[in-house]
Amino acid sequence: MKNHLHTLLTLSFFVLNGCEGYLYTFNEQPVFDPPTLFTDYNIPDPALKACVAQAILDQNVTRANLLTNLNCSSAGIAELKGLEIFTGLTHINLDQNNLVEIKPLLFLPYPQLIDLEGNDQLFCADGQLLAKQVSDSVQLPSHCAK
Repeated sequence: MKNHLHTLLTLSFFVLNGCEGYLYTFNEQPVFDPPTLFTDYNIPDPALKACVAQAILDQNVTRANLLTNLNCSSAGIAELKGLEIFTGLTHINLDQNNLVEIKPLLFLPYPQLIDLEGNDQLFCADGQLLAKQVSDSVQLPSHCAK
């Protein structure tokens, strides 16, 4: 009997785990509603918005602080407004874009690696301040040499 109970519990675990994306109801009342992807953000730059949306999808992000990696290399991004709500970002690749100012990056609490190379119009003072905050793990464009 004990063996059958163990088998039943194991089988139930695998069945329920494989169905985690479904809404479960009992008497037409939801008992489990799977988390939905995070959509409560406002990013004016269309290229950045598309890149963030893809990263959210790829990383299955359900809350802003769960987005940790952002690779928007050569995406045609001109501004970063709205990115500051993603406080979990640690690795950010924004090389070869059209960035001038990067103030939203200055407010991220845990950045570890940021690539800004190839942004030829970047305001260097902000880039150098960011480099100090991130223990020099920031790759700046050549015109911002220290």
